[in-house]
Amino acid sequence: MSPLRTSVLTLGFLAMACARGAHAERRDRLPPPAPVVRAGTREPGAGPAPGSSSPRWATQERAPGIEPLAARAVQGRRPPRDQALHRALETASSLVGQREIVVAGVRWGDGCAALVRAAFSEAGAPLPDDALDARALHAFARERSQVRRGRPAAGDLVFLADRPGGPPDHVGLVESVAADGTALVLHRTDHGVLRVHVNGGQPWKVRRDDGRALNDVLLVGAGRVPAGRLLVAYATVL
Repeated sequence: MSPLRTSVLTLGFLAMACARGAHAERRDRLPPPAPVVRAGTREPGAGPAPGSSSPRWATQERAPGIEPLAARAVQGRRPPRDQALHRALETASSLVGQREIVVAGVRWGDGCAALVRAAFSEAGAPLPDDALDARALHAFARERSQVRRGRPAAGDLVFLADRPGGPPDHVGLVESVAADGTALVLHRTDHGVLRVHVNGGQPWKVRRDDGRALNDVLLVGAGRVPAGRLLVAYATVL
């Protein structure tokens, strides 16, 4: 079997599970294809879990007169965009390999929306309290007229479907963009937080002629599909 074919098959088993608890009963084996489209499923874990400790800006000791970053954002004084962007990406990338999204002692859950919500909150730019899943976050981005199919940029939200042409069922965070337009996306999959290559300009192609990755093959409700075929939109919300 060629190295390219082996790579595609391996990547094909990276299930994009955004439903809380989906990993619990499949922890020691590769997940099967989803029997049904998981579109619109509310993610109960996409925020601080009930009974969890308060965010650190509410509990940590600090010098008088100094407010933590997120507390300042809640009061309407967001940090500079470049600073917030760096912090959001730093937070999300620090969770690569993790199944549960825990930041600063706060458990946000284990779904894909939890990853981006935790990252933006830690950056001092919290997302709306009612935007708890991919569809709600997509609707929020559309209201701000920031949704587009191309031209990804670091810090963008990226929305993916469970099937080509489907609605936004998954959300991740663009970490970087290559010269050919391939976005490296931080996304919470059934195997934890991973980096996924997405290229909407060449959706059917897995690799470039020189062997570099264009689209990782993902296991979703429609089976094994190149990530570019599942792209719904990018959105700049920060």
